[in-house]
Amino acid sequence: MPAATNSKHIVVVGGGIIGCSTAYHLLKSGVKTVTLVEATEPGAATTSAGAGFVSHWSAGMIPAGEEGLRLQQYGLDFYRMLSELGTEIGYRPNGTLIMALTPQGREDFVMPVLGSPYAPKEMQDLNAAQIGEKMGGLVDPAKVHSGAYNPHGIQLDTKLALGVLVSEIKRLGGVVRDRTRVRKISDVGGKVTLETDRDVIEADGVVVAAGAWNNEVLASLDWHLPLLRVLATRVVTDDRGLPSTLPTIQCRELRLWLRETFGAIMWGTGSHYTPMHRLEESELEPGQPHNRELMQSMVDQQMERLQDVFPPLRGSKVANWSQGIPCYTPDVGLMVGHVPGHANIVVAGGDNETGVSHGPGLGRLATEILLDTPRLVDPARFRIDRYARDAFPSEEDVEASMPAWSARHGARRFATAAE
Repeated sequence: MPAATNSKHIVVVGGGIIGCSTAYHLLKSGVKTVTLVEATEPGAATTSAGAGFVSHWSAGMIPAGEEGLRLQQYGLDFYRMLSELGTEIGYRPNGTLIMALTPQGREDFVMPVLGSPYAPKEMQDLNAAQIGEKMGGLVDPAKVHSGAYNPHGIQLDTKLALGVLVSEIKRLGGVVRDRTRVRKISDVGGKVTLETDRDVIEADGVVVAAGAWNNEVLASLDWHLPLLRVLATRVVTDDRGLPSTLPTIQCRELRLWLRETFGAIMWGTGSHYTPMHRLEESELEPGQPHNRELMQSMVDQQMERLQDVFPPLRGSKVANWSQGIPCYTPDVGLMVGHVPGHANIVVAGGDNETGVSHGPGLGRLATEILLDTPRLVDPARFRIDRYARDAFPSEEDVEASMPAWSARHGARRFATAAE
């Protein structure tokens, strides 16, 4: 690919955070003609169902290493930049608390964070009383043990943030084509042809960032990513009068994330994240699923325990809920790079439920790989061909190969509700 200031036409397939970030970075790199193609509307699928918090997850939480840490820091900086454009995105620089309920939970989940070589020097070791004080009534200190607090963590409303990012793409001259579904991609003679359900688009380069639909788009290129599609649910309560200064909470003993959002509580639990191959509706239409049974099961089975630890949940009602389809990989690692055998096509995916955190950096990295410019980080650990095309014939095979949720107990990553 020639220098970034060329006038060639680049198409980005997928309007979630990774695709929108890619389009933004292509335009900022000097590409004059960028088209973003989205099957529904930008941000209408998994991204806008995201929990909307970012932190230094490489510090004892996920195996992303130094490269992942740099992508996480890039995401923190990127969302601060978006917030400074002047439109409300729910940006809150409130930090992230990795919380333990018991001494064993501290050993298993807090100490790896405190002892990580990637932990920022400002990381704090909090006892129960300090957690109670910092969380302003959201947490009952008598029900918790300790935690690791990273003051650099942030929160944002993912739908609002995507709206601002799409506006920036348009301001920079990008073209956004919504309700356009890519059916086939051909790569012949240095030109890429995209056949959509509306027309044919000719391009000089393509970035595929279609999330749960990546393999559908890649099928015509005879390539298949080892992705496990998982239905994840988030619930938002009615307004509980909470201040906008509270950190995000991660509690792995409860398999829980929880945060304040505009006075309400948003939460989700991993025990009710369900691989799509276990569900009848495994064939995905673009957009968000709407499996009310799974949402209600999560609320019914988790609320009593959660109310014991988080008093503001008592008497709360479900104000709204949404579901997205994050995609996991066998090693719980990100994926970005050229589709093997196609120098003009890059794919980014395998978010492993960290797409909001890593999306800005992955978008920049996908841009740099396609344009062959200096990389933000060495992409070797994220390379597509670390797995052979047919290494995992089914999504069940991907799930079976994934590391356990807890090394101590050998728990499956996606346990059933009974577990």
